[in-house]
Amino acid sequence: MSDTIRSFIAVKMPPGAVDRLRQAQDRLRAAEAGWKWVDPDAFHITLKFLGNVEQSRLSALWESVCKAAAGSPPFTMALRGLGAFPNLDVPRVAWVGIDEGAAALVGLAAKVEQACELHGFEPERRPFRAHLTLGRARRPAPNPGLAAAIEELADADLGEAGVDRMLLMKSQLTPRGAHYDVLEEYLLDHGDTA
Repeated sequence: MSDTIRSFIAVKMPPGAVDRLRQAQDRLRAAEAGWKWVDPDAFHITLKFLGNVEQSRLSALWESVCKAAAGSPPFTMALRGLGAFPNLDVPRVAWVGIDEGAAALVGLAAKVEQACELHGFEPERRPFRAHLTLGRARRPAPNPGLAAAIEELADADLGEAGVDRMLLMKSQLTPRGAHYDVLEEYLLDHGDTA
């Protein structure tokens, strides 16, 4: 048995937000059934992907991340607009943007990044872009129908989502997609783990 855990640090979507996000995802799925669509129960925003980490390192790393996040208050995000990375011509990832609350999310991600660097993790080369992934292309290719569906929802207001905790997640890759389990959670502005 491997002593490493494929892991990441994230914030998860509350149930009310999941319902609205699922509806947007369903509209895209109707245009492109062949993509790998994220299980709505697993909707989250990744603050830092850690990769395969030795179990012995995770505890100390999580403690540092929690200390770095101390004093970060809960906040509300406005889920607004769909888009695609790198572009609509040949989309690889379909996402929902974050409007209000994006600065708080970026700030939390920066604290997580700094704590991870202290434990030898490579800093992310690209700037953090607050977004929630709805699906990924198995084989990127032009898809005018999917592009039109994304454009139709480019300014969609998908409501708000409260963020009151940060999670250390385990990711297991399976033939049916990734499966996530919560390893630890940290309540924002409470200074303790639960």
